[in-house]
Amino acid sequence: MPLPNGSLQEPPPVPYSKGSPEYHQMHTRLGLLAIAVIINVLGFSVVIPLVPYYIRAALGSAVNPFDPHIGQIAGWLTAVYALMQFFFAPIWGRLSDKIGRKPILIGSLCGDVIFYTMFGLSHSLVWLFTARILAGIFSSATLAVAQAYAADVTPPEHRAVGLGMIGASFGVGFVFGPALGGLLGGHNLGLPLFVAAGFAFVNLLFIWKYLPEPPRHEATDQTADTKSTSRLATMVRVVTSPIGFLYILTFAVTFAFSNFEGTFTSYLMQHFGFTRMNSTAVQGGVFTYVGVLMVLIQGGAIRPLVKKFGEPPLVLAGVGLMALGFLTFAFAPKLWVLMIGPMIPIAVGSGLNSPAIRALISRKSAATNQGATLGISASFDSLARATGPAAGGWLYAHVSEAAPYWCAGIVMAVAFLFAVLNYGPMQIADPVGLNMAPVESDAVGKT
Repeated sequence: MPLPNGSLQEPPPVPYSKGSPEYHQMHTRLGLLAIAVIINVLGFSVVIPLVPYYIRAALGSAVNPFDPHIGQIAGWLTAVYALMQFFFAPIWGRLSDKIGRKPILIGSLCGDVIFYTMFGLSHSLVWLFTARILAGIFSSATLAVAQAYAADVTPPEHRAVGLGMIGASFGVGFVFGPALGGLLGGHNLGLPLFVAAGFAFVNLLFIWKYLPEPPRHEATDQTADTKSTSRLATMVRVVTSPIGFLYILTFAVTFAFSNFEGTFTSYLMQHFGFTRMNSTAVQGGVFTYVGVLMVLIQGGAIRPLVKKFGEPPLVLAGVGLMALGFLTFAFAPKLWVLMIGPMIPIAVGSGLNSPAIRALISRKSAATNQGATLGISASFDSLARATGPAAGGWLYAHVSEAAPYWCAGIVMAVAFLFAVLNYGPMQIADPVGLNMAPVESDAVGKT
């Protein structure tokens, strides 16, 4: 349109195009949320390299450091934390649909402050498990609500990028948390947990002051009603829905990776001989390495890869790489061989899978169901994080040190064939609708 002086007026930018106000606002909010998630995961991940040493201290000095039951108990500690997330994540997700994302995040962080401190002060298995159970209940809100927040502020074509930023934030926290835990834990086992509680408190203040409540679609009566059926019944129902194969893939990928998460600290200590307290730095370094690889994928590579290939090919590649890594895991005779060999496809594959599968679930769900749908996704994730370490711990103690990784490799090989068979439906991007009918949607609070 010509202006009075004869010059032409530039047309307004297309919404969510680069340089538009919507694009700037979206990235500002995602950046604020990403910082919050980094601090939260940092607080959680400091404990990872310390778990076998906490168990040894709780069992007493007479315990053999090479006792495989240390690995089993480590798997249980990981499992109970995730089991609480399985029960409570969808409750927080649906509640955030009703009262807002921000209040739920603040409540979650209050629990982190209290129960990280409790874990740091624990000197028996009873108190270790109690602290992990309570921390799991309260921290379960963070990831589900963060994913829903990202879905609130991103249009469908940017959703993989938004969820990738959340995944990358998780990876950044995963990079620095174990490193910090390993360094501080060599001096005092409780110190990293007290630092984690401090991070959670800072995060709480940060969320309260700087993170705005996102605009949300009003939840319908169908999505809000939670009166009739059990949580497990709802999970069975969504598995048989048109997007059920994505929930199955979510479970399989997380189950396999959780076999690794729940037992690898014990594997490092016992298989490679890192039994001394100052070996916590080695433990932290290994997990930092894995985190760096995941951040490189989710924070940098995911955007151009999604733009060029789309999410479905990335899911196939991610699942295939994880299968390759786990099936070759036990053949690494030295730690450095493991690091430059099997660990790379495992970390890269996991980095591809997380944002791609979640983006597909989000894009295939109605706008009014984002919190509930991603809460259910987090439930499958948490169920896998509970059953994976429990199964891995049992295999570690009763079969062999390498058995959890063989199990993970077989699961991922089957998941790859399953993904190939469902590649056609995976490519359909339109919402197929998860009908949260009132008589079927009680999934949140009952078992």
